[in-house]
Amino acid sequence: MTFPDTAKCMQCHVTIGKDKPSIQKIAQYAASNQQIPWVRVYKVIPGVNWTHRAHLSAGVKCETCHGDVSQISAMSEITSVVTMYSCLSCHEMNHAKSSCETCHSRPSFEHSSVADVRKN
Repeated sequence: MTFPDTAKCMQCHVTIGKDKPSIQKIAQYAASNQQIPWVRVYKVIPGVNWTHRAHLSAGVKCETCHGDVSQISAMSEITSVVTMYSCLSCHEMNHAKSSCETCHSRPSFEHSSVADVRKN
């Protein structure tokens, strides 16, 4: 799971919550062109490819997964966005791709043949 650029955060936080110490810290990172040393809130299971970039590029708002971010002091796991059901429901509701390859890497079978697989 990747994190958004500091500039993305500051698009809203230039006015929203700008007096909060945590937002002022984000503004300092943005002003110095540094990445924020984020603390992971959600954990994605192995084999799932997920990025903020793809979702932000598609116009998904932070609030969709994180709740009303303007009213919280720190990010926390508010929704169940790491479940397959949650992801598929959102993709279907928003007419996004929902084939397996959208989120999952194909397993590599380069060292085995079909005959090897059938023996086991």
